[in-house]
Amino acid sequence: MTARIIGVFIALLLALPAQATSVMTSIKPLQLVAAGLVTQDDTVDVLLPPGASPHSYALKPSDIRGLNQADVTVWVGPELELFLSKLLEDKPSVLTLTQVENMPLRHFDGGHHHHGHDHGEHNIDPHLWLGPKTTRVAAQAITDALIEAAPDKAEQYQANLTRFNEQLDQTVADIQQDLASRIQSGYFVFHDAYGYFEDAFGLEKTGHFTVDPSQKPGAKTLVTIRRGLLNHDATCIFTEPQFNPALIDAVTRHNDVNVLALDPLATSIPVAPDSYQVFLKDLGNRFTRCLKHETTD
Repeated sequence: MTARIIGVFIALLLALPAQATSVMTSIKPLQLVAAGLVTQDDTVDVLLPPGASPHSYALKPSDIRGLNQADVTVWVGPELELFLSKLLEDKPSVLTLTQVENMPLRHFDGGHHHHGHDHGEHNIDPHLWLGPKTTRVAAQAITDALIEAAPDKAEQYQANLTRFNEQLDQTVADIQQDLASRIQSGYFVFHDAYGYFEDAFGLEKTGHFTVDPSQKPGAKTLVTIRRGLLNHDATCIFTEPQFNPALIDAVTRHNDVNVLALDPLATSIPVAPDSYQVFLKDLGNRFTRCLKHETTD
């Protein structure tokens, strides 16, 4: 009788739905990555609202509550979301991507660094979600954090990671094929955020308007960019949603230049299991179109 009761109890336990794991990401691109790795029972939320900049965001009380309730918190690191540093300092289950072992980080001076245990690095380019290599490492780290939070779903998480990487491989191949037909011309970007993407696909910008999007470019920078356009050093300018249209007018007047918008924070991409690949492919399409002189949205 006792054995039968134990058997029924075990059967009831097995029939219970899996415990949901709640994930909080700092920015939407990380939400897109996590959405491809979690199970259907899990939730993935994002801290920053649409249009907010991780360079200058101010936390609200509701943000702090959401962070405290999350089973796993994923952020890039203090190099991007400095406003989170103190709050996450002692919080458990926090994944800081710039501190992940063997993360192939790059620097704004063009150097590269595989992160080990030295956390004293400076000048790190934090836009790591824009490169397929760094995103693969991030996806593995997120999967490891999910398994630690819910070990009973380890097999599902591993299967999701395999699918995510297979889709990413196909996306990279598609972008490489599309960019193979581009015109070999220079381009300017709004801010210096696309180094990981450029490294991955053999692109080299002519220059940028600013390193920090919260700071306006100076007059000297605008003169240099206008001169580059007049000299045909570049034929394309990539803007971003917060870009001041007056700056475009200032440098493109009387110039034959293509202008196309990039959104490194994936504002318009719906959240779904394959959203990150959709985001990366859209980014590749925009580079291809601008460099092939096809700018119709």
